[in-house]
Amino acid sequence: MPGNALYYFANPRIIATPGALQAIMQRFGLDKPLWVQFELYWINLFSWPPNFGVSYVFYPAPVFTVIMQYLPWTLFLVGTSTVITAIVGILLGVVTGSRPGSKLDTTSVSISMILWTMPFFWLGIILLWIFAISLNWFPVSGATSAGVVANSPLEIHDVGDLLWHAFLPMVTLVTAAYAGYSLIMRNTMVNELSQDYILLARAKGLRENAILFRHAARNAMLPMITLIGLNLGYVVSGALLVEIVFSYPGVGLLTYRAVLAHDYPLLQGLFFIISLTVVIANYLADIAYAFLDPRIKY
Repeated sequence: MPGNALYYFANPRIIATPGALQAIMQRFGLDKPLWVQFELYWINLFSWPPNFGVSYVFYPAPVFTVIMQYLPWTLFLVGTSTVITAIVGILLGVVTGSRPGSKLDTTSVSISMILWTMPFFWLGIILLWIFAISLNWFPVSGATSAGVVANSPLEIHDVGDLLWHAFLPMVTLVTAAYAGYSLIMRNTMVNELSQDYILLARAKGLRENAILFRHAARNAMLPMITLIGLNLGYVVSGALLVEIVFSYPGVGLLTYRAVLAHDYPLLQGLFFIISLTVVIANYLADIAYAFLDPRIKY
């Protein structure tokens, strides 16, 4: 990104004179050799709470404090949407995968392909225009009504108001994301139902529902665990464009504001936490494989 970070920090707080910039460099240790700066970075990183520096936009608030103010809202919005998306997509994939070539399967696959290629932000804008602006059924922006002050969704006693504000962003995320779950689950189910162990189960007289959900669906869940793990990592980064469209106060909107303001410390803290979350989510997905497939556990 262009420009000097010191100028963005200095203006408009102080006059960006050479002496003032030198004082800022000394304050943040930027006048020290690179290896010393790198050492200080690791020391600050593994302290508690982690010291990512001071935000330019929310000065003098520490970066970690700012992120913790926005993170609960993203965890609620995208976390809830991910759970709903996984349930709807997996169930629909099991049903359509058990009837390949049927009218239900053809219709579902066609709709899923259309939704899978649909941009999140475009769908959000359409829903916002229809249901919030034209019909005035839902709020245009925000996570709570005017006058309601809360640091996280858990502090709000009016659950109806919380869901009222989160409804359109959730619908946007679920509608645009469930298609991926449905298509992958459907294709995996078609492959599993053609295996010899399914033929044996039917020959033994097992009920069709038991064959579908206890045998075929369980083995077909392995690719879904990978997808869910990736999306759990995506929870912290948030649906950036969706949060921008609906002005939802989550990590995605915070990242957007930090980019516009050249808030480098805040961006570095956000990227670190997002990356760490993706790594942890993938590790948990690897562990979950062993519970679904004993061969992997062995």
